[in-house]
Amino acid sequence: MTPPTHAMQIFRYAEQGSIRFLWVTATNPAVSMPELARIRSILAQDRLFLIVQDIFRTETAELADVVLPAATQGEKAGCFTNVDRTVHLSDKAVEPPGVARPDLDILLDYARRMDFRDRDGQPFPQWHDASSAFDAWVASTEGRPCDYNGLSHAKLRSAPSGIQWPCNSENPDGTERLYTDGKFFSAPDECESYGRDLVTGTAVEETEYRALNPDAKAVIKAAAYLPPHERPDPDHPFALITGRTLYHFHTRTKTGRAPQLQAAASEVWVECSAADAAALELREGDLAEITTPRGAVRARVRISGIRDGVLFLPFHYGYWDADHAQRAGHDRAANELTPTDWDPVSKQPLFKTAAANLTRIADGLGVPAPAPTTTGSRPVGDHVPPTRGGHAATDTTRQPTQVETP
Repeated sequence: MTPPTHAMQIFRYAEQGSIRFLWVTATNPAVSMPELARIRSILAQDRLFLIVQDIFRTETAELADVVLPAATQGEKAGCFTNVDRTVHLSDKAVEPPGVARPDLDILLDYARRMDFRDRDGQPFPQWHDASSAFDAWVASTEGRPCDYNGLSHAKLRSAPSGIQWPCNSENPDGTERLYTDGKFFSAPDECESYGRDLVTGTAVEETEYRALNPDAKAVIKAAAYLPPHERPDPDHPFALITGRTLYHFHTRTKTGRAPQLQAAASEVWVECSAADAAALELREGDLAEITTPRGAVRARVRISGIRDGVLFLPFHYGYWDADHAQRAGHDRAANELTPTDWDPVSKQPLFKTAAANLTRIADGLGVPAPAPTTTGSRPVGDHVPPTRGGHAATDTTRQPTQVETP
């Protein structure tokens, strides 16, 4: 077996032409990946056949050769596992709209049409629905740290609060706490990999790991500071970082359609410090342009408690609900600005190291930036109206509880 190909490498292969068929499911790289001009050019290649499977017509779907409409949560059955190892079953509550189908049904239909077979000549995969697919997963975990062998759809359905793995004959009701016996899964004979060098990403060899950790203890690694590949300079004096806001998820394909969430953070903004705003003669709500060597984004200014010399852009805002000018100019999505670079160990794209410039474009006319005041984007001044839910957020279905006192 070879190491898995991470997302950044997949796009490099597609750019080079060694990947000619790409199937994108439940993600939106045309907004979420760095250096979006490059990503769009890769996805739009004539030599790349692109399938996008999603519940909405995303920016990535706009570039697809084939779009497969998928069902969302509540429209399909399946399991999910929380970070505390609790496995839950989610049953289908309603039928999906139109011709949308669960992801599993789409993939199984594809496998049948391609006539995939296992080494015994039987149809592959052999499961046919969510329950049988879960049973196959359960079988693959036997003897592993995440042993699911005591679980099934039927058992999970009878435990509405979920069951924690490992769950097997030794732990039929699941396991609330791990490592109570002082034993860990890091023993050299149990490891499937032995870690990586934090600077180069080179895999640690088994002999080195055995010498370092024969007793399966925690290994704490310290990494020396490495300067970013792109640092501020006179033309781009700011360090640009991107990130989340409380009210939106990923590229807003769901949360942007929820009126209360959209009202709380309706449009992209840029945060800068009070000192930087004063130096650039910027006021709250002014329209500014943020540029890097890769592109430009236009956003309203929020003067916040951010560090001097640092700019922040939320990455959620793409183009599916943008106006004509934003769509034509590609000047709304934060990842128009971020570089093609990634961490050598995790392979996570680096969204925190771009060098940028900030320029005032137009007067805000006293209208504040659309950034929430209830999160890290709260303003340093007190003249911005607070973000509130309003009447539409009021729960009118519950009546006050009456408590009798003696």
